[in-house]
Amino acid sequence: MLSRIGARPHTPVAVAGVVLTAIGLLAIGVGTFLPWVKSGTVLRDSYESIAIIRTIKVLDGSPLALILDAWTLLIPMITLCVVAYALGFRRSAATISAVVAIISGTVAGSATVVGGGENVRLGISSTGPVTTLIGSVLTLVGVVGIFAGRRSRATEHAGGEP
Repeated sequence: MLSRIGARPHTPVAVAGVVLTAIGLLAIGVGTFLPWVKSGTVLRDSYESIAIIRTIKVLDGSPLALILDAWTLLIPMITLCVVAYALGFRRSAATISAVVAIISGTVAGSATVVGGGENVRLGISSTGPVTTLIGSVLTLVGVVGIFAGRRSRATEHAGGEP
């Protein structure tokens, strides 16, 4: 069995953190597949947009190309978080979740600010970026809850006040 033996039970704060993190990671994953770019009547998700950027070689040799590579790894990293948490590696899963939230939230926040609104013919659609941004915020709040719940549990065992 790969599960960690002797993992401590969850506190209510940690449970709330896990639920928020799970909802946030789900929203991040779904948000990446929602429309990000609008071109006339065509809506493209983030992965289709990355494929176009790579095809026309806009970012070749640029450090921003690393962001595209990181973006394509979001779904595998979300899956890794879920598996790690299920196996009992709670802090590791929470840390990876925070990194995923920071990367996706930064990109989604930038796209949301730069977006031209829904009435433009060519530009950034708000559906995908806003969903991803909300998911990122929920994930970060949940991660704080996971670590705070662990901290309050450790304080209880030490005889201190939570």
